[in-house]
Amino acid sequence: MSYFPYQYYREGQLESIEVIKSCIENKQNLIFEATSGYGKTVSALSASLEVAEKLNLSVLYLCRTKREIEHVIDETKKIQKRKHFPFSFLFSKNELCLFYQSQNLDNLSLNILCKYVNTFNLCYYKSNCYFLDQQILSKIIFNTENLESLLLQAKIYHVCPYELLRRLSLSSRLCIMTYNSFLQDLLFSNFILSSQGYSKTIIILDECHNLLDILSEIFTFKIKEKDIEQSISEAQRLGLHKLVGWLSSLYPLFNRICFIVDKISAHDKSLIKSELKSFNLDKINDLQNMLSSCLSTVFITSYKSLPYVAKNLIKIHTFLNYLLLYLNRQNILLYVDTNCKEKILTFINVDPTIEFSFLLNKFWSFIMMSATIGSPKIYSTILKLDPTKTKYYSISSQDLIKKIQIIIDTGLTTKYKERTVDLFKKIAGRIYNICTILPVNIGVFFSSYKVLKETEKILFTAYDVKRPFFKESPSMTLKEADKICSSFKSYKNKGALLFAVQGGRFSEGENFQGGEMRSVIVVGLSLPPPTKQIFLRMSYIKRTFSQNAFLISMLEPAIKKAVQSIGRVTRNTSSSIVFLLDSRFASKSIFGLLPEWIQKNAICTNLDDNKVEKLLNNFSSFSLQDF
Repeated sequence: MSYFPYQYYREGQLESIEVIKSCIENKQNLIFEATSGYGKTVSALSASLEVAEKLNLSVLYLCRTKREIEHVIDETKKIQKRKHFPFSFLFSKNELCLFYQSQNLDNLSLNILCKYVNTFNLCYYKSNCYFLDQQILSKIIFNTENLESLLLQAKIYHVCPYELLRRLSLSSRLCIMTYNSFLQDLLFSNFILSSQGYSKTIIILDECHNLLDILSEIFTFKIKEKDIEQSISEAQRLGLHKLVGWLSSLYPLFNRICFIVDKISAHDKSLIKSELKSFNLDKINDLQNMLSSCLSTVFITSYKSLPYVAKNLIKIHTFLNYLLLYLNRQNILLYVDTNCKEKILTFINVDPTIEFSFLLNKFWSFIMMSATIGSPKIYSTILKLDPTKTKYYSISSQDLIKKIQIIIDTGLTTKYKERTVDLFKKIAGRIYNICTILPVNIGVFFSSYKVLKETEKILFTAYDVKRPFFKESPSMTLKEADKICSSFKSYKNKGALLFAVQGGRFSEGENFQGGEMRSVIVVGLSLPPPTKQIFLRMSYIKRTFSQNAFLISMLEPAIKKAVQSIGRVTRNTSSSIVFLLDSRFASKSIFGLLPEWIQKNAICTNLDDNKVEKLLNNFSSFSLQDF
């Protein structure tokens, strides 16, 4: 293996590399499931790069988060020390733009503005890229460890970091991106994959268990009445008087659509079509054309150093695009969010795999990887994967059975109806007991921020917790999350406590190794609350797939979140203990959906009456002295 950077292979790693190589060489697709810490990233990279060199292909590697990109870059640089090859990475434009960095623009507005900036050659950051020496370009990339260091280097040389990376990707054997940046850039036709194109590119999709949620989030659009009001004010401010009248006509249309969707039927598109016919579909097309013309005019005649950003007009333009998509595509649905004081009309793509599977089929082949695929049959059905061209390959490590003990607590459940003060007292008591027995770094992953907050309140009121405490919050920045994670890891020899949520920043993609987290407590099953969006998706699945809609939409995603949280301890070489605090994990329907290694190593018991220490002392393969 000329691209494998390590001296030794882990159990089953060489076999998996050969499977990946064989699939790519035969233009077959692969679903690859292996536990966290197994080495999926380096296996997929080394195998695909070897075949790519042999067959003159390129490799595109997609990650879920920017933090995961850094891990892939790290592995890539290790491979490069063994065998050099050109590689690049790319973040979304709104994270890289220096020209509009003070404007705090959304990706949609920025992409449209960037198009005009390039048309009239106004961005000196991009212009400077054409005069930059190739050696300096390579130096910038080589010295880049993360997003911050890239931006710093780009500012020093006064060049556009996005354009640098985009140009570099054209000549790269490997390009690394997040799902969001790849798909959003595709929407705006900014990203050119490589000079070879899709048909000569292998695509690797990491952490692909989240794929449906990632796609749904990207293709969701929201608009409220206030957005129309602000677009009218913006048009008046810009002197676009004819446009003001046209925009005003959207008020009754917006309110009528909201009424039909919310009060009559969210499923009957014929009612909306009838309403739009009375509004006149040609009028929508005319309004779109006028908006495009006005946006161009505003940009060209802007007298400021930075062209004016007509964000509200751009949003109306997008609203009209989604409205036409809704009429023409069965998988685009509407609902009205009435939780806020004002109505929010939301377009959702309940089945984004229609577009995504069409895109995947353009590639030479794809490799999907995760520690939590779940049922391969359900997964393939939902993502519309061709069974004749797609192989499933799973690695079950016997080593995990030996070193990780799973304890399922049957003495409580976090079902919504059971969430009382007594329940949170029970949860807090169990966490405190575990903390007093295990002087190691413990990660506690809750089913929601609400359960986290209520448990935290009781834990620090009723108990004297004498260990450093860290907590995830929904609004924290990437920089804040990095700081919390680094601080928590630094206590691995003393023992700290981290409160986080399942499916959050710390439960997926974050690596804890060498004792940085030796015990995990999973509190509850993270079933999503019943929302209009969930019900629309379930209804669509029933009509389209004839599958168990509850299993696909709610239960399987919740189990995957729990298993991902458990996976934070699999990178340890020493013994670890996992507690699942919810009796539902022991039920027949859910226990059977857990990975085989967890089922084989699970003990179901009621942890009432301080049973934790007694239970741990009875393990033949464990000793509390190990902790």
